[in-house]
Amino acid sequence: MPQMKNTKSHDEDGMIKPEAKLSGNAYVVVRLRRADDPPGRILLVGNPHRCNHGCTICVECAESWELDYVVHYELTGGGRRLREALDAQSAAAADTQPAEADS
Repeated sequence: MPQMKNTKSHDEDGMIKPEAKLSGNAYVVVRLRRADDPPGRILLVGNPHRCNHGCTICVECAESWELDYVVHYELTGGGRRLREALDAQSAAAADTQPAEADS
């Protein structure tokens, strides 16, 4: 797992510190599916190779977060940007699928 810098906003694993003041472009809001816990913030990482998948979120690991969490993409600029990237990735994958042969 790549190490990040321990900053005012997050630790070396990418976990957002509770007292951190972050721009909405820097994180995505998530809520655990099977609990009444309040929503939390997950640090958004633009480069998947620098993402600590499971502590932070990127376009490569967002779908795995959706297994256990409700990911509220619409609540922050970062979430909306991530949703757009996921949609673009999905559209590109659909475009490269071979056409089904007619029967």
